[in-house]
Amino acid sequence: MAPPFPREARCIREALDRTDPQRRAEFDRDFQEALRKVAEDYNTGHIDTVLDDWWGTAILAEYPPTEEEEAIKARVDRGDFSGLIRVDETGLEWREDAHGNLWRTDDNGKLWRETPDGKREKVEANTTPEEN
Repeated sequence: MAPPFPREARCIREALDRTDPQRRAEFDRDFQEALRKVAEDYNTGHIDTVLDDWWGTAILAEYPPTEEEEAIKARVDRGDFSGLIRVDETGLEWREDAHGNLWRTDDNGKLWRETPDGKREKVEANTTPEEN
């Protein structure tokens, strides 16, 4: 995972300058155009749009995906989402196990499972130590 990367024009420009000068020139053109628009209408949102558009590009240029990340992407491109975190319709994160069950712990520490057929249930965790 890449370290935090500031969403600042200077940082984006420096990352592109080190890794892809041609893309840096494109960023410079977009940024200068945004500044021109700001000078006309005083809407600084033009700058935010350029920063939003280029921030991810600069991160990928500075910190290209690792082999492991590329393998995960290839797996997802094939439709295999196993082992990844899924976010449901309410924004809750679930982690999938090898059997297709989704698991999460709620704010109260309760464990929940969603089976592949969509059934959700609270699961009582076994807290008793195993006897030898």
